[in-house]
Amino acid sequence: MNKFTKRILLGLVIWAVPFITSFFFWDVQANAPSVSQEWFSAIMTLTLMIGFGIAAYFYFKSVKKGNAILEGWITGIIWYVELVLLDLIFLVGIFDNSIASLFPVFFIYLSVPALSIVLENIVKRA
Repeated sequence: MNKFTKRILLGLVIWAVPFITSFFFWDVQANAPSVSQEWFSAIMTLTLMIGFGIAAYFYFKSVKKGNAILEGWITGIIWYVELVLLDLIFLVGIFDNSIASLFPVFFIYLSVPALSIVLENIVKRA
């Protein structure tokens, strides 16, 4: 599997873990979380980081030391764009949420490229 395909598939994992988890905490009839908004946001952030951890492990374990700097930046940016696009397609396009309601989520998603860059520096130094 080439690097681009691997990045895209692992980005899908990052997005899918919180998306699937959200079904357990979402009241469809009320179109709102079945727990408080604070708890829902915390659960989604935690599951995002779990998905990121899974993806980062499988992607960065094969990164060579010399390529680490570029890999972290490129992978983080691609994953960020992918997460935003998937939210726009599914949450805005299909589930009819407003884009404005997703701005805090897009901000939280910035942790993905930030952590990818940190991991790149760890791989570079290892």
